[in-house]
Amino acid sequence: MTRLFALPALAAFAVACSPADAPTPTAPEAGPVLSYTDAFVMEPIGGRDMTMGGVVVSVEGADVRLTSASSPAFGTIELHTMAMTDGKMQMRQVDGFDVSESEPLALERGGNHLMMFDVGEGVTSGETVDITLNFETEGEPLTLVVEADVRAVGE
Repeated sequence: MTRLFALPALAAFAVACSPADAPTPTAPEAGPVLSYTDAFVMEPIGGRDMTMGGVVVSVEGADVRLTSASSPAFGTIELHTMAMTDGKMQMRQVDGFDVSESEPLALERGGNHLMMFDVGEGVTSGETVDITLNFETEGEPLTLVVEADVRAVGE
């Protein structure tokens, strides 16, 4: 019991004896914390060298902006929007997507998504591929590596 009380007393003594102008240690600043669910890539159809993928990205602590993605499994990954205009699907490349605590980013079939080109041979149903997502913040840039399941058409 004596040891348990001696340590707090020693700490209080050290604080009381330190100079008044000594800097107070500050807690490290908490930056954004990223997480993801449901990362997937569609298996290319009929030997095509392009496909699409998606993921749901959430953030805590500060807003971020997804600015790019890359993977050794693909030559290029673009960020795309998708909208139906006069009954026709229109996809457009964009420079980024915002992510906030109140609005997670959902990249999915039939909506905003990742468009992959120059698909490698290992992108087959039942496998997984790593995709690196790059984010801008008010501080340092952030990356999030997601493990995406390769899905067959219809999954």
